[in-house]
Amino acid sequence: MTAYIFYLCFGLSLVFLITILRLIRLKKLKEQYAFLWLALSGVMMVLSLFPYGLDWLAARLNVSYPPSLLHVLAVLGILFILLHLTVAVSRLTERTIRLAQAAALYEEKLRQLEERREQGKDQFQICRK
Repeated sequence: MTAYIFYLCFGLSLVFLITILRLIRLKKLKEQYAFLWLALSGVMMVLSLFPYGLDWLAARLNVSYPPSLLHVLAVLGILFILLHLTVAVSRLTERTIRLAQAAALYEEKLRQLEERREQGKDQFQICRK
């Protein structure tokens, strides 16, 4: 491959890194979720600067076609990101359930207090007459 394609890949990786950092700065992406994206961007930058590193790694792992190793690594990276996000969604779902239950209990207590207040007003008016 020509050097042009490696520079293009590095440029795209750099744009990706800057986009992630900007989303963090604008508070649209939490730091805890951004770590995996930053790591993915770093791996993309390293592989585009040192493309023969993938060949070396493929040779060490006995993979005959290095681009297939890249695809496996990409799928594993995406799976880790999905797992991380699934754990976060599960945690938020549990928290939402607890908040909804607490809100229902507070609404019931408020309704009971309003009923007592209404009963108290009725009794006060009876006594006044």
